[in-house]
Amino acid sequence: MRTELWESDPFTEKRQSRIDTLDSDYRWQKGDIIVDNRGGAHDRFRVIHVQVQLHDDGLRRTILALRLD
Repeated sequence: MRTELWESDPFTEKRQSRIDTLDSDYRWQKGDIIVDNRGGAHDRFRVIHVQVQLHDDGLRRTILALRLD
């Protein structure tokens, strides 16, 4: 399923910037931790919201995640 990962504003819980877009069958749920080790970075995010949308061309999922220090 096409999945968009978005970083959340910590106060308003609105989309701030897209982390990545990927195809994944993983069952994402609130509380999951995402660790991004690409490019030598070590960014961590906690999933705070998952939304699945039905479109004519299939399912799409939007993940909202909060950056962890």
